[in-house]
Amino acid sequence: MKKKFNQLLDLPQMVNQKLFKAPLNDGIDNFDGKDGIRCYTKTIYLWVAFALFIWMEYTLLQAAFEYLSGAHSGLEKAGGVLTTLLLFASAFPIAQVIRSRGESLGGTHKGMVEFVFSDFVKTNIRIVGEVIALLSLFSALNFTLSFVFDTNLFNPINEGTEMLMPLAPIAALPVDLMTTLLNAVGLTSFSDMLHSVTSYQFNRGNPEFNGDFVWNIRDLAAVFGAFLNVILGLVMMYISLTIYSYVYGLAATLVKWVANPTLPITVKNK
Repeated sequence: MKKKFNQLLDLPQMVNQKLFKAPLNDGIDNFDGKDGIRCYTKTIYLWVAFALFIWMEYTLLQAAFEYLSGAHSGLEKAGGVLTTLLLFASAFPIAQVIRSRGESLGGTHKGMVEFVFSDFVKTNIRIVGEVIALLSLFSALNFTLSFVFDTNLFNPINEGTEMLMPLAPIAALPVDLMTTLLNAVGLTSFSDMLHSVTSYQFNRGNPEFNGDFVWNIRDLAAVFGAFLNVILGLVMMYISLTIYSYVYGLAATLVKWVANPTLPITVKNK
């Protein structure tokens, strides 16, 4: 009876050895929290880049087919073909940015805390900032074509980028942390100014592309402002990285001090 009971208790182990030969168990037992997490994180970003590329091309193809099948003039359709080709091309550098930044997380790091709260967050801030800059650049190029053709061309620049929405809170984290700190010490005016600065963009106005081929200085200024927004977005990304590095450094210093508190007081014996 005791032998039967022991065999019943050993049943999960027997099934595991027969069916899986314990590869999953060995993988969990031998998982390296330092090297393993880097390898898997790099692989995840590789798959995200590939999936985003496929999704962008698919959604853009759908939107372009709907636009070209609609009631548009021959000039609008001709320009729409050009803007569609530009948008298709934008998926390549966007996917490469995500892949290369993910591969940078495959390097060495000192520990899991620094990896999660420093390297991982900063990498995602860069991904969001650089992807937005690329989208703004291709949008500005399409806007330029609209200016040249003097008509509103096909330009669904955000098609297929919904997969990056989970990274949006991470990208907004530095400014949110800094404004929280400023509000905590009563500097609300500085926090409001920080929000205004980091959300600033050059106003492109409402150019009238009505097909009369009369280009005015206001429309040209709107095109120029679209390209300036690309540079401005990159500047704001680096400001966010600087802010987060500063806040993370403060938090890391505070944690070290709490673990080993010291007072900067020198006592001399006379």
